[in-house]
Amino acid sequence: MRMKRVLSLLLVMILAAGTPICAAAEGYDHTPPAPTMTGFAAAEDGVMIEYAVYGDPNAEPLVLLSPNNGSMHAFDGDILPELAKRFMVVTFSTRGTGNTALGGQRLTFELDCADLLAVLGELGVTSMNVYGFSDGGNLGLVFTLAHPEMVRRLAVKGANINTRGTKLSSQIGIVWRYIRLSVEYFFTRDPQTLRRRNITGKMVGQPTLTFDDLSAISCPVLNIYGEHDMFYRSHSQGITGAIDGAQELMIEGSGHSATLEETDGVLLPALLEFFGDGA
Repeated sequence: MRMKRVLSLLLVMILAAGTPICAAAEGYDHTPPAPTMTGFAAAEDGVMIEYAVYGDPNAEPLVLLSPNNGSMHAFDGDILPELAKRFMVVTFSTRGTGNTALGGQRLTFELDCADLLAVLGELGVTSMNVYGFSDGGNLGLVFTLAHPEMVRRLAVKGANINTRGTKLSSQIGIVWRYIRLSVEYFFTRDPQTLRRRNITGKMVGQPTLTFDDLSAISCPVLNIYGEHDMFYRSHSQGITGAIDGAQELMIEGSGHSATLEETDGVLLPALLEFFGDGA
């Protein structure tokens, strides 16, 4: 564990010093590229899951998993343009986002896993890298545990494995929002209120992993979180410590969401170093 922290500190120092970890680190392209392919994959219950592919379809696949209430376009002007130059980037809209219907099932990370499998099956992808932010990071961990043979490398940012890791102030706000939307929907029966309630509900009582569960992950893992994230630092560090050989990067001064400065100065260099050039 001590060695992991030392390596993490060295990585932060290198990034802060502006060392050219990868090409074009001094100025990245944030112009959203046109997708190579778009479509819908049929989930087990018939819901059509929206997806898009960017970059060279013959390059190494990299799946981007969006945060809560984020569609397949969550990374368009952020990390996607540069990653699409090096990888076959796959994104998809989870239920209730983008053009994917909400459906009638309770929204869970296990259901998201099944929907992602449908998308990957449609594209013929059987092995890939994965990056997930926030709820997308949670999904990345759940998916890797369920389908370890499919994940080459996993990077997560701002992930938690259970609600005990969420700071009390943040969790109270999430639960209050869920209750308020539940009451509002009870009186209005507004479908958009139902959508927002159900998506918020993914952060109430989920995920349900333990640190012991994470010990089963054997692929290379990079765990990124903010110094002032919405999760306790001990929880984020516990995720790293539970996975053999996992790397850790704490972004100093950062909260849960990355600013563009953090994207260019820290996040993209770290991801490109971790995933390689996609060759």
